[in-house]
Amino acid sequence: HPGMAGTTMYADLVKYQKENHGRFPTSHKDDPNMNRWMRQQRSRVRSTYGYVPLSDEQKSLLESIDCPMVHQAVDLRSWYEKYDQLVDFWQKHGHFLVNQREYPSLFNYIKLQRKRRKGTDTHGSLPSKSQIYLLDRIGFPWESDREEVEWQMRFDELVQFGEEHGHLRVSRKENSSLSKWMTFQRVRYRGDGASELSEKQIKQLEKIGFRWSGSF
Repeated sequence: HPGMAGTTMYADLVKYQKENHGRFPTSHKDDPNMNRWMRQQRSRVRSTYGYVPLSDEQKSLLESIDCPMVHQAVDLRSWYEKYDQLVDFWQKHGHFLVNQREYPSLFNYIKLQRKRRKGTDTHGSLPSKSQIYLLDRIGFPWESDREEVEWQMRFDELVQFGEEHGHLRVSRKENSSLSKWMTFQRVRYRGDGASELSEKQIKQLEKIGFRWSGSF
């Protein structure tokens, strides 16, 4: 069998991957010739439809560029679709705190990627190098940062209140949840809560003039 490294399609595949940030074509629309060629290589891996099996050298070359061959290829298009949804969410909201009720499929996608990275997915599926690269590229947190993001969202809400009212005296009548959050920050600052504020959080609050004691 001719060496795959010298073939035009393999070289085009390497070029395509580099130009598309680690992605591979998943449909006829992406690149008809390359998509057809990749399907042929998958058939050669499985030795189906009468195709001549790939040589060890050819398998090694495909593995060297993290090319999805058998199991990964089945859900690759779906993975890219969910990834694009995640990118859109991140660009719109500036974080990865996806609400389960509002975005159930995207929430499950995030949960699954973290399980796969830890190796705790029940199906034994591990993320490919290109998938890790794509998620790292947008700053995806492999550990859940829900508490930190929720804290920051509340802090931003307090900053906005201060800009609109010229003070940070939030009453329960005006905004019950924000007022309770402020009280809890004071409890945490005194060390009376289940968890203490981080130095970063303390500095953020003090920078906007947050009072550690007060009636509100």
